[in-house]
Amino acid sequence: MKMQRNSEEKYVLIFNATTLIVLRELQFRELIGRIREQNIAKVIIPESVKREFLKAGERIDIISNDIPLNHTVTDSIDLTIPRSLGDGEKQAIAIAYMLTRSGSESTVVVVTDERKARSVCKKIGVKVLGTLGLIEFSKKHGILTKEEALSLLDMIPMTSLYIKPELLEEACTRIRQQ
Repeated sequence: MKMQRNSEEKYVLIFNATTLIVLRELQFRELIGRIREQNIAKVIIPESVKREFLKAGERIDIISNDIPLNHTVTDSIDLTIPRSLGDGEKQAIAIAYMLTRSGSESTVVVVTDERKARSVCKKIGVKVLGTLGLIEFSKKHGILTKEEALSLLDMIPMTSLYIKPELLEEACTRIRQQ
């Protein structure tokens, strides 16, 4: 994902709860604010994801661009989305699908670590990143320094994110090579 720096956002990042939880565990939710401040991307946190956090007694203090969902799109995409996915994943995928199909000039990406959600995104042609990909994306676009990115990756095993050690090492290698 190459990007030119200018005042127009070239990405739309739609967050599911899983990545937000890992960023909280890393004590680095500010990464999302940095992405917004540098006009790299619009950030969308679906209403159902916000409700998930509220049910857990936590409020998300991240500024989000809210996108109303077209029920025709959600009804048609529901046929593709497994019922086993949570409302947050379903809504993130539906928003991404709607924006992708509407001819958005931005690159639309669902940010989730949920394996089933990632699989659905790939199946329907929606781009997807997980926490590791978000850290790499942020380093690539100058939001994180190499040291910050590697430090975050070093802390991943201390979070609830299960990641194979070889995938984590591959991410570290790619960042070291940037």
